[in-house]
Amino acid sequence: MSNRVTVGSKKLSLEEFSSVAFVGAKVALEPLAVVDLHKDDAARVVALPSASSPGDGPFLSPALGRAFVLSRVNFIVKHTLLRSNAILETLDFLVALLNADLIPQFPAPTTKLVDVDAASIALLDALKGHGKATLKSKNVVSLSEGLASVGLSLPVALSSIEQATLTQGGGSLQAVVASIVSGAKGLTPISDAVAALTCEALQASPSPFQEAHDSTRPHRGMLTVATHLRVMLDNSKYAVASDKVDSLVIRSIPQYHGPARDAIAAAAKVVETDLNATGSALGLSSFHPELLKQSLLSLHSAVEALFDGSRGRVALLPTSSAAAAVAVESLASPAATFALVEATTTQLTGEVRAAKSILAAQEASQGGGGVKGVDSAKAAEVAAKQAAAEAKEDEALAAMSEAQRAKVLEKRRLKADKLKEKAAKKAAKDSLGAGVGSSAFRAFLTASQDYLNPFDFRVQGAVVFLEDLFAKLSGLSGGEKRRPKIAKGAQDFLPPQMHLREQIFHKVRAVFKRHGGVEIETPVFELKETLTGKYGEDSKLIYDLADQGGELLALRYDLTVPFARFMALHNPGNMKRYAIARVYRRDNPQIARGRFREFYQCDFDIAGVYPTMLADAEVISIGIEVLQQFPELGPFKIKLSHRKLLDAILELCGVPADKLRTTCSAIDKLDKEPWDVVRAEMVDEKDIAPEVADRIQGFVTQVGSPKALYAQLIADKRFGDHPAAAEAMKELGLLWSYLEAMGVLDYVSFDLSLARGLDYYTGLIYEFVLTGESATQVGSIAAGGRYDNLVGMFSATNAQIPCIGVSLGIERIFGMLQKHAEQRDGLRTPVSQVLVTQTSAGLLVPRLEVCQQLWAAHIAAEILPSENPKFVKQLQHALDAGIPYIVVLGEDERANHQVKVKVLATKEEVTIDEKDLVQTLHSFGVATTNVVRWD
Repeated sequence: MSNRVTVGSKKLSLEEFSSVAFVGAKVALEPLAVVDLHKDDAARVVALPSASSPGDGPFLSPALGRAFVLSRVNFIVKHTLLRSNAILETLDFLVALLNADLIPQFPAPTTKLVDVDAASIALLDALKGHGKATLKSKNVVSLSEGLASVGLSLPVALSSIEQATLTQGGGSLQAVVASIVSGAKGLTPISDAVAALTCEALQASPSPFQEAHDSTRPHRGMLTVATHLRVMLDNSKYAVASDKVDSLVIRSIPQYHGPARDAIAAAAKVVETDLNATGSALGLSSFHPELLKQSLLSLHSAVEALFDGSRGRVALLPTSSAAAAVAVESLASPAATFALVEATTTQLTGEVRAAKSILAAQEASQGGGGVKGVDSAKAAEVAAKQAAAEAKEDEALAAMSEAQRAKVLEKRRLKADKLKEKAAKKAAKDSLGAGVGSSAFRAFLTASQDYLNPFDFRVQGAVVFLEDLFAKLSGLSGGEKRRPKIAKGAQDFLPPQMHLREQIFHKVRAVFKRHGGVEIETPVFELKETLTGKYGEDSKLIYDLADQGGELLALRYDLTVPFARFMALHNPGNMKRYAIARVYRRDNPQIARGRFREFYQCDFDIAGVYPTMLADAEVISIGIEVLQQFPELGPFKIKLSHRKLLDAILELCGVPADKLRTTCSAIDKLDKEPWDVVRAEMVDEKDIAPEVADRIQGFVTQVGSPKALYAQLIADKRFGDHPAAAEAMKELGLLWSYLEAMGVLDYVSFDLSLARGLDYYTGLIYEFVLTGESATQVGSIAAGGRYDNLVGMFSATNAQIPCIGVSLGIERIFGMLQKHAEQRDGLRTPVSQVLVTQTSAGLLVPRLEVCQQLWAAHIAAEILPSENPKFVKQLQHALDAGIPYIVVLGEDERANHQVKVKVLATKEEVTIDEKDLVQTLHSFGVATTNVVRWD
């Protein structure tokens, strides 16, 4: 941040605002063109409301007065209709006041709803030379006297309509809240750094701040604070990881500072937007303070958390070094909150001085690097023995010749130097040392004399120094660059893995295509209103986009809702659609179970009007066919039920209508939990009557083969005359016949406990689960159902398009197939089919020509990237990479327009004409890239 701020069409940042108001940065204006008022506007007379007389105060402080004047300057510049000569002269006058540090006295603002901002009325009086002012932030003088002392004259008078326009908005409240949020932003990095020094002074364990605990504080602010503490304490010999349990106020620093950081950032965004609002109306305008009032409340709470955290840490320091307690008001008024920012600054300054004092005393106790903890009596004993030994040597030295004596003394000196060096190394190893970040911070404090001004965003200030320090050290570990890591719940894929995925996708697509499927693609993000409300209890797992460009956007959670939106928008009629694309869920990833935050789904859906259960049967058959392509997965089954049947069961058992979906979510856990646990959840958490839960058990615990269980339910007349149940049973009977005709009925298990959590299902529901050895690790690998009403939710005419689909969890399938391939013969990296080699120098260009010939024939070929490689090296490359064929170019072959082709597996070798190369390779069975082929 420079010492000069230009106010113009661009946004005035809070950092620039703070620099002018609190650090005395000069103000410059972007050139503005003069636009005269319309004659009708110039002639309008507006009666200004009278503000209550400020009397003897309270007044804004000189710094807050500067903030108010700057906010009015920015207001005028951003107002599209204030461009008259008088206004521009007034603008120059206000900028001159700021640069001369001559600030009129302005009444303090209120958060109450008032007719006019009192400070704005006082500003109009100041434009006429009335009132008092503060000169150079010290002397209170009459404004006229102050103007004379700095050589300024009053601007020309404004028209009535221009004066009224200058009172628009809550100028003084806006200025004070903007000042508060600027200081609060500055306090966030300062608080983190000071807290780290206190941790060292108390020799606290940094273990609570490690990445392993990030899952217990999954909020951006908390994670940022924990990261700052880690980099400050990195390599510290004071704060060493241990099993000791420190005070809660130390362990919970991220919990104090993190929410405060988030709240301050949110308030800063709101206030900065309000500060830069563009005006386009002339005259009086009402202003409601609620927006700024709410921001003020959140800021007060956030800064109070920083203050309380510091006060709690200081209480742990020895009384001799602890800073004096600072009193603050709990009322969130503009004045009280600004005072709280100042009090927190004072509190943190006292804390950092106390921590520095303790650290300095600890370092002094080491005697400038002496060995810590050496017993003084033992040291004296060692010194006495050494002196006695030297005395005996001295007696012997007296009897020696000069040459012998010099030789012995030299040996003694070398021995003493060696012992001294050894002791110094041990002392350095044993001595305490500050962390990487805290050492730099302490050096800054020493150079700046503990200058912790949260309003100073210049390069020499603590705020910018610490932000730069955090950014630099976040990429280091122990002074070395950190190894990059991937985001939690995401994964990178290496070439062998991508080769396997390509095979999987090809087989899946082949099944989809032979059933007449066509592929579509929808955006990875949708309007949030499209996604919200369609996922039931899982809506909290949707990723929102931060920079939304004027629209509320979110990443898609699955491929079904975007498809329903697609159908409603384009109305393509009957359609068999498939899609293979990434989806995103803000879930707690479980890598071992194949659950990620970013992952692929493979969906097949049939939309449109078809004979009853025909599309349902085909979709189930498609899911079975896909899984049959991968015998490595082992045996599987399809758990199948009907949402109408489940709803009928719950109604017959007496579940209230408003609790049907929550009860379904409990029933859906029966595949993981015993009935007793599920029943307890229904009764204790879902408030279902115990007798109702017992009646539900009689239904949902029934599982069996489709025809047998179906016949039993019909014979027992369990559903009575319930119309929805009768309709569902009729549909299921028809489904059994279709699946039997397709030869896949034996895969199906009729399971009345299946519920499926998503709210949009209206009919058949099913899950594909593995039943082999890996079943407990993976769970379901595909699922789906009928959703006849989902498209209508997006249709302007509420037109319903029946749909049914299946979604494959391809990540789980991939994980199992990868493990199987690694156990069998390892994952293979896809390689070129041909290596073009040379046996003579200067054949790089001919090698490229042959490669181009092979590429044109869709044959993967490459050369060793060297100008004149040795043939042995080229051959070894082909063997190491697994390239099956090599083409050899030499001087003799070039002279006769021939090449040699070698088959490495059989060691067969032929010499052929250049024009027959492609044909010869085809005769050997070379793979081509224009046809997907898997060996």
